[in-house]
Amino acid sequence: MTSYATDATGETPSEAPPFVWTSKYTWALFVLCLAQLIESLDITVVNVALPAIQSDVGFSESGLQWVVSAYTVLFGGFLLLGGRSGDLFGKRRVFTTGITVFALASLVTGVAGNAGLLSSGRALQGLSAAFVSPMTLAMIAATFPEGKARNKAFGVWGTTTGISTSVGVILGGLFTNGPGWRWIFFINLPIALLLLWGAKHYLPADGKRTSAKGFDVLGAILVTAGASLAVYACVQTQDHAWDSNRTLSLLIAALALLVAFVAYEAKVAKQPLVIFSIFHSRAVSGANVVAAFVGASLLAMFYCLSLYEQQVLGYSALKTGLSYLPLTGMLTACAFVAPALIPKIGIRAVILIGSSIATAGLIMFARITPGGGIWSDVILPSLVVSPGLALTFIPMNMAAISGVAPENMGFASGMANVTRTIGSAIGLAVIATLAASKTVEKVASGHRVVDATSTGFTFGFALCACLMAGAAVASVLLPGKSREPVSG
Repeated sequence: MTSYATDATGETPSEAPPFVWTSKYTWALFVLCLAQLIESLDITVVNVALPAIQSDVGFSESGLQWVVSAYTVLFGGFLLLGGRSGDLFGKRRVFTTGITVFALASLVTGVAGNAGLLSSGRALQGLSAAFVSPMTLAMIAATFPEGKARNKAFGVWGTTTGISTSVGVILGGLFTNGPGWRWIFFINLPIALLLLWGAKHYLPADGKRTSAKGFDVLGAILVTAGASLAVYACVQTQDHAWDSNRTLSLLIAALALLVAFVAYEAKVAKQPLVIFSIFHSRAVSGANVVAAFVGASLLAMFYCLSLYEQQVLGYSALKTGLSYLPLTGMLTACAFVAPALIPKIGIRAVILIGSSIATAGLIMFARITPGGGIWSDVILPSLVVSPGLALTFIPMNMAAISGVAPENMGFASGMANVTRTIGSAIGLAVIATLAASKTVEKVASGHRVVDATSTGFTFGFALCACLMAGAAVASVLLPGKSREPVSG
């Protein structure tokens, strides 16, 4: 499979041979999108199963979110190393190794009998996913020439990534209500075998290995430790106030680790994870800011909605999962609207429109009540949020690698996922903790538990809406309709 050079307008130069989309390209795209699907949906697939997992394995109320956060923190923390490893060792090698480890981690998580082993398995899943996910986007960019073919491939990839969150919740409900929540993880084993077979037959082979001298493991450890400590500092505020010495000390330590990471990358690392020059592009830097806000809002939305349906409305895991079908259907239906609009009005305008629509849907979620109904409080807001997400997510990912040199595609795609995933982990930690604190406050003041719980989730959705509005504001950082050449 061949990648063709492009000019600053994004069109394939006239001297390049015409691109013909054969069945081999279709199968390659299928393999890459399926891999991205299972890596992404494993973030949300556990949401509906959280009550069952808590009952069977023994998580505390405050520790329950680590079923989600253990995955997202390691995923986000090592995405840069994962993206860079593809540039150094070969994208297909890294892809297949990551899929193999992900399958083994899924097996460990599925058989776990205690909270520690389950959290460890989830962390290993997130670590391996960090080496797979950036390869999917990088290999698409390297395989399909810029222009209509790549936009189409990005549209399919973006749809897959976008619907993965809601598909994860649906599958979580089906498995939890059927063979049991452990099958959420066991199902990854046959899928991994299919991906390994598909990678061998349809993905482009790697060239000669690059020397790994100076491979920046320390950088990955610093950023992961900083993000993990920040998440832990937020989670433990249920027992220690935000302004307590303990919380402030943890947040300062987390900030110090992240500052050390930036300094190390800029001044010391021989093979740095961060290629700072690509952030000279408004498209790349703006897309990463938008991604942080979108990630922080989106994961917390699914967390709050899944628990609201089960803990307040009393829905079963199956009914909760099926309630996401309209959201998934609308998201899929709107998936190719963004690629069609971008040439007409530009990436910035599409993201602004999409994030504004998603904000309106989240405001509707913030009006939930203890006696709410599935149509008024779940499905109607979902039908507003979903087209907004489709118009935000796809162009955001396209902008993140717009014009980046082929040898840095792994980093650029990894960076976009880092900002979104670290934003997800920190956003979930903050919003889940504040929502739980609001519930405790209402119970202490004499409100019924169900009313207090509903109030907590209302507060959580309001915070999600504020973060999505932040994405709309941040979209002004992106260039306008004319595409900006990117160096690096």
